[in-house]
Amino acid sequence: MCHCKAPLAPLTGLKSKLQKPGLTIQHLLKEHLDELYAQGLVNSYEHRILKALQACRTAALGGHTEACDSCGELKVHYNSCGNRHCPACQGANRERWLLEREYDLFDVPHHHITFTVPAELRALFKLNERLLYNMLFQSMWSTLLSFSKDKRSRLQAEIGVISILHTWTQKLEYHPHLHCIVPAGGLTAAGKWKSKDGGFLFSVKALSTVFKNRFCEQLKKNQKELHLPFGITATNFYSFLRRLKAKKWVVNSKPGFKGKESVLEYLGRYTHKIAISNYRLIKEADGKVVFSYRDRKAGDVKKVMQLEVKEFLCRFKQHILPRSFVKIRHYGLFSTRVKQEKLARVRKALGQPQKEKKEKKNLSEVMLETTGENIYRCKSCREGDMVVLKLLPPVRGSPGKLSAVKLKSSSMD
Repeated sequence: MCHCKAPLAPLTGLKSKLQKPGLTIQHLLKEHLDELYAQGLVNSYEHRILKALQACRTAALGGHTEACDSCGELKVHYNSCGNRHCPACQGANRERWLLEREYDLFDVPHHHITFTVPAELRALFKLNERLLYNMLFQSMWSTLLSFSKDKRSRLQAEIGVISILHTWTQKLEYHPHLHCIVPAGGLTAAGKWKSKDGGFLFSVKALSTVFKNRFCEQLKKNQKELHLPFGITATNFYSFLRRLKAKKWVVNSKPGFKGKESVLEYLGRYTHKIAISNYRLIKEADGKVVFSYRDRKAGDVKKVMQLEVKEFLCRFKQHILPRSFVKIRHYGLFSTRVKQEKLARVRKALGQPQKEKKEKKNLSEVMLETTGENIYRCKSCREGDMVVLKLLPPVRGSPGKLSAVKLKSSSMD
């Protein structure tokens, strides 16, 4: 079971003020990635992703030189890889996403529901990631939707879900599961908001059973498309399904959020989270990586673990998602196709002010709004702006796009 506690403090900006980590994923990749690739432990797609992480903010990706138009301070900036698996590139992406989500949310209590699958399915998931991740999302939404319409749930209203796929434990083990944020209520056909009180949005036991049955039905339906792991064959596949259905599946539900601010606070820590951040890495010594983790079963106690470097990187790379796979999905009231109309009706029903959807912001606007920092202001004199003097092409390949740099005319050329 995945027990994720609500954040303890509001998210006020990026981690720029934290102490720079001594050991990073990038350092480990520079030292050991080529060896892993030569040994066949990393496939070509994983290698391309990890190479991008290794090259992040180095000359390999190109960059630019800039100077202050007041004091003349010179600096060189290298481009970020921007990859969603990179520990160094998630801060701005997360803040931009959260600013956009402010339009979606409204002030009602929200529940946090976690959908997990039994350990017996992990090998099958690993061989069929895209297919089974999609089935996980589909089974979750189908289950919640059926409960929202069922008379026995005492809701019978249209609900909304923001769902996030995670595939790891604190020890970097493979553990696919969904975190779902669901408002405690729904929009009725008459356009009224119907609240759902109590500690659970729906019966956890009933949710678990229905989710299990729907996922197993999806497995049965897609049997011919599945790559089967060792021990499971076309002959014994139905016996495998019967064993799965005989097990108790875990769906965890709790009312974790009182309003939109606490929802944003939570989402800020989970939407763009990766398997492990650089701040959990302690040291590399004697061919091993030492890192911290939270032991949920022992009462969320912080502990330390060490793994061989090869094992650590192999655990890290198994959480690389399939190409272009969407890991954050919105359903019901939050669905992109209908949310503008539906959310306006929800706010009207709740007597809350209507909002205008904000335009997407670039990096400089996100940083200014979330941290108060003007990324173009010279950090030495605090008076002038940094002006781009020269673009630096990547060491290999054609020059990349300079997406977050302000080009200004200057007499300093």
